[in-house]
Amino acid sequence: MNRVRRAALALVCLTGCGSGAELTLPRALFGRTGMGPGEFNYPRAAAGVPGECLFVVDKAGRVQRLGEDGQPERLWRMPQTSAGKPTGLGVERAARKLYAADTHYSRVSVFDFDGTPLETFGSYGDGPGQFRLPTDVALDAKGNIYVAEYGGNDRISVFDAAHDYQMSFDGSDSGLRLERPQSLAFAGDGTLWVADACNHRVCHFDAQGRFLSSFGVLGEAAGALRYPYGCELLSDQTLVVCEYGNNRVQRFTAEGRSLGIWGRAGRRPGELAYPWAIYVGSDDATYIVDSGNNRVQVIDGCSDRTWR
Repeated sequence: MNRVRRAALALVCLTGCGSGAELTLPRALFGRTGMGPGEFNYPRAAAGVPGECLFVVDKAGRVQRLGEDGQPERLWRMPQTSAGKPTGLGVERAARKLYAADTHYSRVSVFDFDGTPLETFGSYGDGPGQFRLPTDVALDAKGNIYVAEYGGNDRISVFDAAHDYQMSFDGSDSGLRLERPQSLAFAGDGTLWVADACNHRVCHFDAQGRFLSSFGVLGEAAGALRYPYGCELLSDQTLVVCEYGNNRVQRFTAEGRSLGIWGRAGRRPGELAYPWAIYVGSDDATYIVDSGNNRVQVIDGCSDRTWR
């Protein structure tokens, strides 16, 4: 049975759930609660190769490779899960490697695209190259590996392609140190955007870790944020940010001006329950990891009709 359910992108007025505001339906959604292929048990991260595939890891410690249409292709389990499960994924496209922020094992685990374990790096601690609770992994155009973490360190560490430690930064030069940096996304110019979840803001750094700017304050109004857990960039270099605490996604300019909101709390298509992560695929298809609903919803990120 095809588990991908498609919906025409249209503005509709839905009643109930405490709101009658206009809501944009997803162009597609896939997934349901379960432990089989194409099913999820609280998915928490996504990454992929535009035009080819995406990877999703859930709270059962299962990594799934799916087509961009949501059809399952491969499923494997993390080697160890008793201490906890990963919360972030990154892809090295040229080498076809998947990097998992193996959060509760204080390391990064690396697989090929079929799930074969290749290597790990990192250990528990506060020293150079060590982690407490790594949250996400992102690779720059030169193959350098950036790893975010929280749990006291609350910093981003940088490694070269051989996994040799280079440096760390924590945003202290912004006047406010990072607090649970939950996701990382590189812009086209090589600068880095960070979802600084517990400071309710998104931060912008250069490749050397120097603070450039930030936007966001705690709240529910347009432009405000509540626990931003995921951020990604669209082709026009605007940002899409999913808010775990507000059950929605916002689109922003690089200067922090809100361009609109998608989603609200609920269980129906176009509604979200604790969204954790975002992945942008081909043609700006934006995949939202709808964690509490055990599914992924897909929207047209660059379409003005998507955002209200």
